[in-house]
Amino acid sequence: MAEMNTLVVGNDLGYGDLKISIDNEITTQPTVISPIEQDFENPIDHTDQDAVKNTIDNLLNLMNIEIDGKHYLVGNAAQNSTIERITTDTNSRIGKAHMPAAKIVPLSTIAAKVVQNAYENGEDIFSPLKASVVMTTNLPIDEIENEPSVRDFYKGMFLNNNHIVVFRNFKAVDVFKEGEVAAVVAINNATNDLKKYITDYTHKKYPTIEVSRLLGNNKTILVIDIGFKTTELALIVNGEADAFNSSSIKYGYGHVLSSAWKYLPKASSGGYTVKDVVAFKKLLNSKPFTKMEKENRDFALKSEQSATPKLIRKIVSGLNGILGAADNLDAVYVVGGGSIPLMERTDLEQQIKATLENHRSSATTIWLGEKYAAYANLIGLKAIATSRNESINNK
Repeated sequence: MAEMNTLVVGNDLGYGDLKISIDNEITTQPTVISPIEQDFENPIDHTDQDAVKNTIDNLLNLMNIEIDGKHYLVGNAAQNSTIERITTDTNSRIGKAHMPAAKIVPLSTIAAKVVQNAYENGEDIFSPLKASVVMTTNLPIDEIENEPSVRDFYKGMFLNNNHIVVFRNFKAVDVFKEGEVAAVVAINNATNDLKKYITDYTHKKYPTIEVSRLLGNNKTILVIDIGFKTTELALIVNGEADAFNSSSIKYGYGHVLSSAWKYLPKASSGGYTVKDVVAFKKLLNSKPFTKMEKENRDFALKSEQSATPKLIRKIVSGLNGILGAADNLDAVYVVGGGSIPLMERTDLEQQIKATLENHRSSATTIWLGEKYAAYANLIGLKAIATSRNESINNK
């Protein structure tokens, strides 16, 4: 265990923001916490040195901590999250000192600085770190005058126990969530080819939109990943995967195909059918040369049209739920193999745009097209694998 360091701290806890000086370095954090009731995995591998460094550098914006056996997002991380946010209530009679954030925000911020300092000094940050703190703090005059014991209460909150703050930002995770990989890696860190596609698509469909609003690793975006058996709605807030308001729909384009295949005899009005879903999909994607082939394909397209509304309703319902939680969405990206027929042959795009308008959202809708839509997750996974391989070889 590393030798104990002493930090000199000035703690000015405001109802809106914490202003804190740690060894003469001033930091500001919103006095906000978000309790995490359902645990989640964070895709930061502690063996990936680049990912660890990036997280350490930005730790004060990513405080995902456990304290007193409870799990929270704290400060900027809470303010930028889409889960319930608890602030210091200016109308509460119990006073600032008795509010959970009065303890959690300062302790978490101090602990984050301890971790950052240890990392800079080459210490093992995945082993327990200790620090001794000399702190000055203050409370509102009327709070102390109305209840003099509050001074000792607040002082005792910090002095009466050793405080253990566990950062839960680092986990070894090898299996990533569909949609999030496409969003966090493939789109937010797009290759030059993909950037060009997004730029060209935007210029063509939204000539007044600046592409810089849509690209970059600090954007808030939603990726709708339409697969064969599931549809993933992956929300990315300020470049970080949001594990709380992303969702998975257990319905995909494969269900559309199955339903449409069963409907084909009715659509043809003459009992025409093909032997299975695979043959039906081939018929949909065929290029007819004869009158009969064209009629058969038209029957298949009519059947498909009868089956797509259910999936679209589910997507729109999921989108409504996320838009109720997400603030300032920059873009909605539509990806996945199932997006190709839906974007080409249905009103999905129009329904997404209408839903955004209903929520007063100016987010831009971008479809990655036939070239990239089906491969967005693979592009992200490939980039992660390449980065890890380089990290291993550089050790």
